[in-house]
Parts: sequence; C-alpha cells; structure tokens
Amino acid sequence: MDAENDKIMVVSHCLLNPESRLTGIKKPGTFSPGKNNVIQLPCPELIYFGSSRREITRDQLIHSAYRKFCRQLFDPIADMIEEFYRRGFSIEFVGVGKSPSCAADLTTVAGPVGRVSNFTHEHVAGRGVFFEEIEMELVRRGICYSMQDYYKP
Repeated sequence: MDAENDKIMVVSHCLLNPESRLTGIKKPGTFSPGKNNVIQLPCPELIYFGSSRREITRDQLIHSAYRKFCRQLFDPIADMIEEFYRRGFSIEFVGVGKSPSCAADLTTVAGPVGRVSNFTHEHVAGRGVFFEEIEMELVRRGICYSMQDYYKP
C-alpha cells in the first residue's frame, strides 16, 4: 500500500455523475476526489424510481421494501470495502447534503405526500436511508469509517 494513498473514498454517485440527480435539482458542485482511491456508490433513487422520479423526502423512503433494496444494492460493495479495510486502508464516505438517501449529515424530511404543485420540506441533522443502511452493515462487519457530506466550497 502506498503511504500517500492509504484512503478509499466511497462517493455518492451524483458527485461524480451529476446527471443522475433529479431533474431540476441544483447540482452539487464540482467534486474532485484528488489522488484518492475511489469507489462510486450506485444511485439508489435512480435505480429504484427511474430518471423521471419526483422530489421525495427521507420520511417517504422509510419503508421495508426500499431499505431491503438499499441493503441488497450495497452488499457487494460492502464486500469490496471490507477487503480494502482488512488490507489497512482507511474508509471515508462522502455523501450529499440534504439527500433523502445519500446524506451523511443533513437530510430532508416532512415533504407532502401525493401530487402537489408546491413541494415543501425541511432539512434536519441525520443520515439518508441508503447511508443508514450502509452504516448498519459497516458496523455489523466491524469496519471503522468516517462519513461526511460534500458541500460546494
């Protein structure tokens, strides 16, 4: 292992591919992992709901089917992360602030259900659903990690 490159950054999908974000939502800004090793997470919302999905909040994603989907999506990536961790790499997750799925620090809640012309929501401290499921799996495997949201400087 290269001492200068002993970190694995596990990055939310849209930070490296902004086109996967919900149409009309502000892009997260230019993200650069620098010289770090990178694992790009899949976008659970794009895969589960498709590209024509509507805006949604964390509390609307808290149901067993979506959680199960997130666990299954992350499982093979968790195997890879575990391998790197056992080899001595530090593991750092980079999430997307205000995301209902991929937030590490600040997520979105309290959106109205059903079709509405004016979507409102609140931002609260906490993880998105996908990152919650990731965290539970990492803890189960005994993997030490850090998580933080990326904010455009």
